[in-house]
Amino acid sequence: MDKARYRGSKPLHDASTAYTIALLGTFSKPTQDQLISDIKRIEKKTFPQSEALDFDAELKKRNTRVFVALSACKDGIRPQVKGYLVYLRLRRTTLMHKICVVEQHRQEGIGKAMISALLQRLRNEGSDTTQLWVDESRLPARRLYASCAFHQVDHVVDYYGPGRTGLKMVHELHT
Repeated sequence: MDKARYRGSKPLHDASTAYTIALLGTFSKPTQDQLISDIKRIEKKTFPQSEALDFDAELKKRNTRVFVALSACKDGIRPQVKGYLVYLRLRRTTLMHKICVVEQHRQEGIGKAMISALLQRLRNEGSDTTQLWVDESRLPARRLYASCAFHQVDHVVDYYGPGRTGLKMVHELHT
């Protein structure tokens, strides 16, 4: 697999759980295709069909980007996807469209590291705000976003379906 050239790489302290965060676009086309295949499999396994992202359609959009968190490469074994973050850049506002950490790798700091890498990149590119929607009942996700300085600005009842309120959260990049 390619060596990603991304400054925001973030290894954890324990070598057995080390990972790297890179933009999908930093890899060769064959590697990107394999990573997208892995991400689609994880997406299908993790989210209900009604919430699964159509990666084929999303990745055709010019302003859609994906960060991937990959396990460390060891002894020729292909790195495994530990998580991914999909975002959509719209001028000075960015929509964080989807974040997923593979279940067995949650609570390792991967989600927070991917969000931090995204926010740093967006600051460098001159984006003003990042926004996202989260299901009110997903408390771990809400805690993660709050720990990354996102704050709630709106809510919509039944946003995700009957009885499932959506919360809009925003992170101001230049405050």
